[in-house]
Amino acid sequence: MTEAIGGVVKVIELVGSSPTSFDDAVRTAVRTAAVSLRNLKGVEVVAQSATIEGSDIVNFKATCRIAFVVDSTPPE
Repeated sequence: MTEAIGGVVKVIELVGSSPTSFDDAVRTAVRTAAVSLRNLKGVEVVAQSATIEGSDIVNFKATCRIAFVVDSTPPE
């Protein structure tokens, strides 16, 4: 997915959702991760699914692996 030369990358898995599209579901996962995480470096979509009501898709879901560089700066 990504590399940190001489550093450490952590990968977390999140499920984003959207009533609009799979693309928007991925963007929702990334935007939400960016609220509490720094140094985001990459996203991999590992699965997609949707909720159907009647004959309509009402919720798109994207399971994402999001990579970020672990901050190696020692605390002050």
